[in-house]
Amino acid sequence: MQEFGNFFSGNWELFLALAIILFLLARTWFGPSAVVMVLVNEAVQLINHKNALVVDVRTEKEYKEGHVMNALHIPLGMLDDRIQELQVYKNHAVVMVCRSGARSAQAATKLKKQGFTNVHNIGGGMLAWERVKLPTTTKVGKPPKPELEKLELGDAEVDETTETTETKNPVLVYCTREYPFCTRAIELLEVKNIGFDEIRIDEDTDKRSEMEARSGQTSVPQIFIGDVYVGDCDDMYVLEDKGELDVLLGLQDAPAANSKPQDSVA
Repeated sequence: MQEFGNFFSGNWELFLALAIILFLLARTWFGPSAVVMVLVNEAVQLINHKNALVVDVRTEKEYKEGHVMNALHIPLGMLDDRIQELQVYKNHAVVMVCRSGARSAQAATKLKKQGFTNVHNIGGGMLAWERVKLPTTTKVGKPPKPELEKLELGDAEVDETTETTETKNPVLVYCTREYPFCTRAIELLEVKNIGFDEIRIDEDTDKRSEMEARSGQTSVPQIFIGDVYVGDCDDMYVLEDKGELDVLLGLQDAPAANSKPQDSVA
């Protein structure tokens, strides 16, 4: 104990610095400017069911290598200059993201201090997003429209539901929701904002027999898009990696047979 006392008295500046750091961290995590950290699956729910705006604060190079669909790119160093662009989202769900969650936590704290009421930070950032193989894109998307203030709408109710994208081909997913591969398959469809029918075979034995007859498989999930049997979760992600899933869903046209692939823009 005496040795610790001697060490403390000889290094009090270090202990003071540590105390200040811990105080600042505690104020960030638990104070009035505290930011809600969410897991990637919770972020997906916010995006699809609360129409959340995703703000990516990484560098331009990182952003161009792949980002969450429809994410607005504002590098952390430019946030102060561009924060006015976000004022219309002040009462809207906002999800911040960076590579690991550190830079986006700083950005989220800035927004909270500016009066943003519904700010979230993805814990683990894009590393966590990609670890569970959620889709990314290199295309610049279209951020969601901000919620209108109820005052502007008078007595009209604000509809907080997000309309799903209509597809040319109906999507059927035979699943048991508790099974991880079912959850992963459904998350991909939710990220794409695609309407689909979730058929729970654990709740209806007739549907289990129907699935086995249609697919010839007993495992879940089994996925059909229109009249096309896609297969299981891994099969659907293979189509996604090849860029063929959006074509099958009718979200984009199939490339012409004689067209040559274009080089991606750096």
